[in-house]
Amino acid sequence: MFAAPHRRFAVSSLVLALGLAGCGGGSSSSSSGAVIQLKAEPTVAVINGQQVPQSLLESLAKLRQLDLAKPDDYEKAFKELTEYVLLAQEAQREKLADDPVYAASVEVGRLQAVANASVLALRAKAQIDPSILMAEYEDQLAKVGKFSYDLTQLVFSTEEEALKAAGEVVAGKPFGTVFNEYNGTARQARSFAQMRLPQLPPDIAAALQTLKAGETMKVPIQTQAGWHLIHVDKIEPFVAPPFERVRDAIRERMATQLVDERVAKLREEADIELIGQAPKPAEPAPAAEPAAAGDKKD
Repeated sequence: MFAAPHRRFAVSSLVLALGLAGCGGGSSSSSSGAVIQLKAEPTVAVINGQQVPQSLLESLAKLRQLDLAKPDDYEKAFKELTEYVLLAQEAQREKLADDPVYAASVEVGRLQAVANASVLALRAKAQIDPSILMAEYEDQLAKVGKFSYDLTQLVFSTEEEALKAAGEVVAGKPFGTVFNEYNGTARQARSFAQMRLPQLPPDIAAALQTLKAGETMKVPIQTQAGWHLIHVDKIEPFVAPPFERVRDAIRERMATQLVDERVAKLREEADIELIGQAPKPAEPAPAAEPAAAGDKKD
Protein backbone atom coordinates (compact mmCIF):
# COMPACT_ATOMS: atom_id res chain seq x y z
CA MET A 1 0.00 0.00 0.00
CA PHE A 2 1.19 3.53 -0.77
CA ALA A 3 2.59 5.26 2.25
CA ALA A 4 4.48 8.47 2.94
CA PRO A 5 7.06 9.40 1.91
CA HIS A 6 5.49 9.13 -1.54
CA ARG A 7 8.73 8.11 -3.26
CA ARG A 8 8.63 4.62 -1.72
CA PHE A 9 7.51 2.78 -4.86
CA ALA A 10 7.37 -0.95 -5.30
CA VAL A 11 10.19 -1.93 -7.65
CA SER A 12 7.84 -3.23 -10.34
CA SER A 13 5.77 -0.03 -10.22
CA LEU A 14 8.88 2.13 -10.60
CA VAL A 15 10.17 0.06 -13.49
CA LEU A 16 6.82 0.34 -15.24
CA ALA A 17 6.66 4.07 -14.62
CA LEU A 18 10.06 4.63 -16.18
CA GLY A 19 9.20 2.35 -19.08
CA LEU A 20 5.84 3.77 -20.13
CA ALA A 21 7.37 5.27 -23.24
CA GLY A 22 8.37 1.82 -24.42
CA CYS A 23 4.93 0.23 -24.19
CA GLY A 24 2.97 -0.57 -27.32
CA GLY A 25 -0.52 0.60 -28.20
CA GLY A 26 -2.18 3.80 -29.34
CA SER A 27 -0.66 7.02 -28.02
CA SER A 28 -2.69 9.51 -26.02
CA SER A 29 -0.92 12.38 -27.74
CA SER A 30 0.08 13.21 -31.25
CA SER A 31 3.57 14.02 -29.97
CA SER A 32 6.21 11.35 -30.46
CA GLY A 33 7.34 12.07 -26.90
CA ALA A 34 4.20 10.65 -25.28
CA VAL A 35 4.97 8.44 -22.29
CA ILE A 36 1.42 7.12 -21.77
CA GLN A 37 0.08 4.66 -24.31
CA LEU A 38 -3.60 4.97 -23.43
CA LYS A 39 -6.55 7.06 -24.60
CA ALA A 40 -6.69 10.20 -22.49
CA GLU A 41 -10.47 10.72 -22.39
CA PRO A 42 -11.45 11.87 -19.89
CA THR A 43 -8.23 13.58 -18.82
CA VAL A 44 -7.40 14.12 -15.16
CA ALA A 45 -4.30 16.28 -15.70
CA VAL A 46 -1.76 17.49 -18.24
CA ILE A 47 1.88 17.12 -17.18
CA ASN A 48 4.49 18.87 -19.33
CA GLY A 49 2.10 18.56 -22.26
CA GLN A 50 1.29 14.89 -21.58
CA GLN A 51 -2.40 14.16 -21.09
CA VAL A 52 -3.03 11.80 -18.16
CA PRO A 53 -6.22 9.66 -18.34
CA GLN A 54 -8.63 9.58 -15.42
CA SER A 55 -8.65 5.79 -15.77
CA LEU A 56 -4.97 5.63 -14.75
CA LEU A 57 -5.71 7.47 -11.52
CA GLU A 58 -8.66 5.18 -10.81
CA SER A 59 -6.59 2.07 -11.52
CA LEU A 60 -3.77 3.23 -9.25
CA ALA A 61 -6.23 4.08 -6.47
CA LYS A 62 -7.74 0.60 -6.72
CA LEU A 63 -4.30 -0.97 -6.59
CA ARG A 64 -3.39 1.02 -3.48
CA GLN A 65 -6.85 0.56 -1.93
CA LEU A 66 -7.41 4.31 -1.84
CA ASP A 67 -10.79 6.06 -1.97
CA LEU A 68 -10.68 8.93 -4.47
CA ALA A 69 -13.70 10.48 -2.75
CA LYS A 70 -11.45 11.20 0.24
CA PRO A 71 -9.15 14.24 -0.17
CA ASP A 72 -6.12 12.62 1.48
CA ASP A 73 -6.43 9.45 -0.58
CA TYR A 74 -6.92 11.46 -3.76
CA GLU A 75 -3.78 13.46 -3.01
CA LYS A 76 -1.75 10.31 -2.40
CA ALA A 77 -2.89 8.65 -5.61
CA PHE A 78 -2.47 11.77 -7.73
CA LYS A 79 1.00 12.52 -6.36
CA GLU A 80 2.18 8.97 -7.01
CA LEU A 81 0.78 8.99 -10.55
CA THR A 82 2.35 12.40 -11.20
CA GLU A 83 5.76 11.13 -10.14
CA TYR A 84 5.36 8.10 -12.39
CA VAL A 85 4.78 10.37 -15.38
CA LEU A 86 7.62 12.73 -14.46
CA LEU A 87 10.05 9.84 -14.07
CA ALA A 88 8.92 8.33 -17.37
CA GLN A 89 9.53 11.67 -19.07
CA GLU A 90 12.95 11.91 -17.43
CA ALA A 91 13.79 8.38 -18.58
CA GLN A 92 12.88 9.41 -22.12
CA ARG A 93 15.08 12.51 -21.97
CA GLU A 94 17.99 10.50 -20.58
CA LYS A 95 17.44 7.76 -23.18
CA LEU A 96 17.56 5.12 -20.46
CA ALA A 97 15.87 2.61 -22.76
CA ASP A 98 19.07 2.48 -24.82
CA ASP A 99 20.58 0.43 -21.99
CA PRO A 100 19.70 -3.25 -22.67
CA VAL A 101 19.66 -4.10 -18.95
CA TYR A 102 17.25 -1.26 -18.23
CA ALA A 103 15.08 -2.16 -21.21
CA ALA A 104 14.93 -5.81 -20.13
CA SER A 105 13.93 -4.81 -16.58
CA VAL A 106 11.13 -2.65 -17.94
CA GLU A 107 9.92 -5.41 -20.27
CA VAL A 108 9.86 -7.98 -17.46
CA GLY A 109 7.85 -5.53 -15.37
CA ARG A 110 5.45 -4.92 -18.26
CA LEU A 111 4.94 -8.63 -18.89
CA GLN A 112 4.39 -9.23 -15.19
CA ALA A 113 1.79 -6.46 -15.05
CA VAL A 114 0.03 -7.84 -18.14
CA ALA A 115 0.01 -11.34 -16.65
CA ASN A 116 -1.32 -10.19 -13.27
CA ALA A 117 -4.04 -8.04 -14.84
CA SER A 118 -4.98 -10.91 -17.16
CA VAL A 119 -5.36 -13.30 -14.23
CA LEU A 120 -7.66 -10.85 -12.45
CA ALA A 121 -9.71 -10.30 -15.62
CA LEU A 122 -10.03 -14.03 -16.31
CA ARG A 123 -11.13 -14.67 -12.73
CA ALA A 124 -13.80 -11.99 -13.03
CA LYS A 125 -15.03 -13.45 -16.34
CA ALA A 126 -15.14 -17.05 -15.09
CA GLN A 127 -18.63 -18.48 -15.51
CA ILE A 128 -19.55 -20.50 -12.41
CA ASP A 129 -23.16 -21.56 -12.02
CA PRO A 130 -24.70 -20.67 -8.61
CA SER A 131 -25.64 -24.33 -8.14
CA ILE A 132 -21.94 -25.25 -8.37
CA LEU A 133 -21.09 -22.69 -5.70
CA MET A 134 -23.78 -24.15 -3.43
CA ALA A 135 -22.52 -27.69 -4.07
CA GLU A 136 -18.99 -26.60 -3.13
CA TYR A 137 -20.33 -24.96 0.04
CA GLU A 138 -22.16 -28.14 1.06
CA ASP A 139 -19.11 -30.26 0.26
CA GLN A 140 -16.95 -28.08 2.50
CA LEU A 141 -19.53 -28.33 5.30
CA ALA A 142 -19.43 -32.12 5.06
CA LYS A 143 -15.64 -32.11 5.28
CA VAL A 144 -15.56 -29.68 8.20
CA GLY A 145 -17.90 -31.84 10.26
CA LYS A 146 -20.66 -30.97 12.69
CA PHE A 147 -18.51 -30.26 15.75
CA SER A 148 -15.55 -28.22 16.94
CA TYR A 149 -13.20 -29.51 19.62
CA ASP A 150 -11.23 -27.94 22.45
CA LEU A 151 -8.24 -30.22 23.01
CA THR A 152 -5.25 -30.56 25.29
CA GLN A 153 -2.38 -32.77 24.20
CA LEU A 154 0.96 -34.12 25.27
CA VAL A 155 3.36 -35.07 22.48
CA PHE A 156 6.21 -37.42 23.36
CA SER A 157 9.38 -38.34 21.51
CA THR A 158 9.03 -42.06 22.23
CA GLU A 159 6.19 -44.54 22.41
CA GLU A 160 7.42 -45.70 25.79
CA GLU A 161 6.92 -42.25 27.35
CA ALA A 162 3.50 -41.87 25.73
CA LEU A 163 2.31 -45.29 26.93
CA LYS A 164 3.49 -44.54 30.45
CA ALA A 165 1.48 -41.30 30.56
CA ALA A 166 -1.56 -42.98 28.98
CA GLY A 167 -1.34 -45.78 31.53
CA GLU A 168 -1.55 -43.31 34.38
CA VAL A 169 -4.73 -41.83 32.90
CA VAL A 170 -6.25 -45.30 32.39
CA ALA A 171 -5.38 -46.12 36.02
CA GLY A 172 -7.57 -43.26 37.14
CA LYS A 173 -5.25 -40.29 37.49
CA PRO A 174 -6.89 -37.07 36.18
CA PHE A 175 -5.50 -35.95 32.85
CA GLY A 176 -4.79 -32.49 34.27
CA THR A 177 -2.49 -34.05 36.86
CA VAL A 178 -0.73 -36.14 34.22
CA PHE A 179 -0.39 -33.08 32.02
CA ASN A 180 1.31 -31.12 34.79
CA GLU A 181 3.66 -34.01 35.55
CA TYR A 182 4.88 -34.32 31.96
CA ASN A 183 4.64 -30.66 31.02
CA GLY A 184 8.38 -30.16 31.37
CA THR A 185 9.56 -33.32 29.62
CA ALA A 186 7.08 -33.78 26.78
CA ARG A 187 8.03 -32.54 23.33
CA GLN A 188 4.86 -30.45 23.35
CA ALA A 189 2.24 -29.71 26.01
CA ARG A 190 -0.50 -27.30 25.00
CA SER A 191 -4.19 -26.71 24.41
CA PHE A 192 -6.08 -25.94 21.20
CA ALA A 193 -9.48 -24.26 20.89
CA GLN A 194 -12.22 -24.81 18.30
CA MET A 195 -10.35 -27.35 16.22
CA ARG A 196 -12.22 -29.06 13.40
CA LEU A 197 -11.56 -32.48 11.98
CA PRO A 198 -10.07 -31.40 8.61
CA GLN A 199 -7.42 -29.44 10.49
CA LEU A 200 -6.11 -32.60 12.15
CA PRO A 201 -4.12 -35.62 10.94
CA PRO A 202 -6.55 -38.32 9.75
CA ASP A 203 -5.69 -40.83 12.50
CA ILE A 204 -6.21 -38.24 15.22
CA ALA A 205 -9.46 -37.03 13.65
CA ALA A 206 -10.76 -40.59 13.55
CA ALA A 207 -9.85 -41.18 17.20
CA LEU A 208 -11.52 -37.97 18.34
CA GLN A 209 -14.84 -39.08 16.90
CA THR A 210 -14.86 -41.98 19.38
CA LEU A 211 -14.38 -39.73 22.41
CA LYS A 212 -16.75 -37.65 24.48
CA ALA A 213 -16.00 -34.39 26.25
CA GLY A 214 -13.86 -35.06 29.31
CA GLU A 215 -12.35 -38.28 27.90
CA THR A 216 -8.73 -39.06 27.02
CA MET A 217 -7.58 -41.42 24.30
CA LYS A 218 -6.36 -44.68 25.81
CA VAL A 219 -3.79 -45.45 23.13
CA PRO A 220 -1.35 -42.76 21.94
CA ILE A 221 -1.24 -42.05 18.20
CA GLN A 222 1.96 -41.54 16.24
CA THR A 223 2.47 -38.77 13.67
CA GLN A 224 5.57 -37.12 12.28
CA ALA A 225 5.52 -34.82 15.31
CA GLY A 226 5.75 -37.71 17.77
CA TRP A 227 3.39 -39.72 19.96
CA HIS A 228 0.17 -37.87 20.85
CA LEU A 229 -1.89 -38.30 24.00
CA ILE A 230 -5.00 -36.14 23.61
CA HIS A 231 -7.70 -35.13 26.05
CA VAL A 232 -11.02 -33.71 24.81
CA ASP A 233 -11.88 -30.67 26.91
CA LYS A 234 -15.07 -29.63 25.13
CA ILE A 235 -17.17 -30.50 22.08
CA GLU A 236 -19.51 -27.93 20.59
CA PRO A 237 -21.72 -27.92 17.51
CA PHE A 238 -19.98 -26.13 14.67
CA VAL A 239 -22.09 -23.25 13.38
CA ALA A 240 -21.10 -22.66 9.76
CA PRO A 241 -21.35 -19.18 8.25
CA PRO A 242 -24.37 -18.81 5.95
CA PHE A 243 -23.82 -19.40 2.25
CA GLU A 244 -24.49 -15.74 1.41
CA ARG A 245 -21.59 -14.65 3.60
CA VAL A 246 -19.01 -16.94 2.02
CA ARG A 247 -20.37 -17.16 -1.54
CA ASP A 248 -17.95 -14.58 -2.95
CA ALA A 249 -14.97 -16.25 -1.29
CA ILE A 250 -16.01 -19.63 -2.69
CA ARG A 251 -16.39 -18.13 -6.14
CA GLU A 252 -12.98 -16.46 -5.92
CA ARG A 253 -11.33 -19.72 -4.90
CA MET A 254 -13.02 -21.70 -7.66
CA ALA A 255 -12.29 -19.00 -10.25
CA THR A 256 -8.64 -19.05 -9.21
CA GLN A 257 -8.56 -22.81 -9.69
CA LEU A 258 -10.12 -22.47 -13.15
CA VAL A 259 -7.53 -19.88 -14.18
CA ASP A 260 -4.70 -22.02 -12.82
CA GLU A 261 -5.98 -24.95 -14.88
CA ARG A 262 -6.25 -22.71 -17.94
CA VAL A 263 -2.66 -21.52 -17.55
CA ALA A 264 -1.47 -25.11 -17.13
CA LYS A 265 -3.31 -26.07 -20.33
CA LEU A 266 -1.80 -23.11 -22.18
CA ARG A 267 1.67 -24.22 -21.15
CA GLU A 268 0.91 -27.83 -22.10
CA GLU A 269 -0.36 -26.86 -25.57
CA ALA A 270 2.19 -24.13 -26.27
CA ASP A 271 5.03 -24.58 -28.76
CA ILE A 272 7.98 -23.70 -26.51
CA GLU A 273 11.51 -24.09 -27.83
CA LEU A 274 14.41 -23.43 -25.49
CA ILE A 275 17.31 -21.88 -27.38
CA GLY A 276 20.53 -22.82 -25.66
CA GLN A 277 21.27 -25.08 -22.75
CA ALA A 278 19.50 -24.91 -19.42
CA PRO A 279 21.81 -25.32 -16.40
CA LYS A 280 22.17 -28.87 -15.18
CA PRO A 281 21.27 -29.82 -11.60
CA ALA A 282 24.20 -29.80 -9.21
CA GLU A 283 25.90 -33.14 -8.77
CA PRO A 284 25.32 -34.69 -5.33
CA ALA A 285 28.33 -34.62 -3.06
CA PRO A 286 30.20 -37.96 -2.95
CA ALA A 287 29.49 -40.07 0.11
CA ALA A 288 32.24 -40.14 2.69
CA GLU A 289 34.22 -43.36 2.72
CA PRO A 290 33.79 -45.40 5.91
CA ALA A 291 36.78 -45.41 8.20
CA ALA A 292 38.89 -48.54 8.06
CA ALA A 293 38.81 -50.86 11.04
CA GLY A 294 41.27 -49.75 13.66
CA ASP A 295 41.43 -46.13 12.43
CA LYS A 296 41.30 -43.59 15.21
CA LYS A 297 39.62 -40.20 15.04
CA ASP A 298 41.60 -37.20 16.09
